[in-house]
Order: sequence, then structure tokens, then C-alpha cells
Amino acid sequence: MYTQGPGPDAVKLTGGLPGTATFLYSGPDGSLIVELYDHSEKAERSFGSDVAFLLHIAAEDKARILALLQANAERSYNSGAPGIFKLMRERFQDYYAVKDWLDANGIAYRKEFDSHA
Repeated sequence: MYTQGPGPDAVKLTGGLPGTATFLYSGPDGSLIVELYDHSEKAERSFGSDVAFLLHIAAEDKARILALLQANAERSYNSGAPGIFKLMRERFQDYYAVKDWLDANGIAYRKEFDSHA
């Protein structure tokens, strides 16, 4: 169940539908979390509250993600969460773009939904 939410170190992506925000942050186990926070009127009507859709990517997959992103980036960053976050922010507009890219590159993730975010 959704318990953490984005903290002060979260990176917000720049795109998305009105009433939504996508955040990137590290989980307590070192995983990479991509969160779509939906606070739109549609979410309120459909679920009665704000909702969150999350992708949990295992910590051991971060090196592969970083390598794939750096292969197509104009500049590179050091390994670790800040580097991945910067590259992802440059490349992706929102949760859906990240999810599509993960799928296209065969990177596994666990999906989570919280109807009371």
C-alpha cells in the first residue's frame, strides 16, 4: 500500500495532464519510484479523492536504466539517484512516457495504485 509519497528529494517531471504531477524518488530499499499523483476533478469524481499510480523499479535495475539513458543523452551524470533523476527529467514528460520506455526496454516494475493518496 502507498505510504511514502514524494519527499523533499523528489524530482518532478515537467509534463502531464492538467491536475496531475509525476514524481521520481528513491524508495527505502533503494528502488526507483515513478509516481503519478492525480488530483484532478475526474479523479475526485471517480474515486472520491486524489489517487496515485506508482511504478516500483528494483534497485538492481538502476544501473541498466542509467546506462540506457546515458547512451542517448547529450551529457552524462554520475551514477546514483541524482544522475538517473536528471536524465529522466530531461528525457520524459510524465509517468506514461516513463512506463512506455520501461516496457520498450524490457525493464520490469511493480505497479501500485492508491485510491486515497
